[in-house]
Amino acid sequence: MLSDYKREVMKQYGVLNEKAFLANRTTFVIDTEGKIVSIEEGNSAIDPTGAVTACSRLKHSN
Repeated sequence: MLSDYKREVMKQYGVLNEKAFLANRTTFVIDTEGKIVSIEEGNSAIDPTGAVTACSRLKHSN
């Protein structure tokens, strides 16, 4: 979870809704090397199951 009150990371990751000046709900799973390995957007980002599943795959691949 990230607090980005300056909205800098939202812009960098391309999830800032310019009209509302808020982020579109998005979950990024980032591996230990800094690579994005999974992205959940919209309603699927609300349910953490997708991120949990992606993280469990990381544990098995290392």
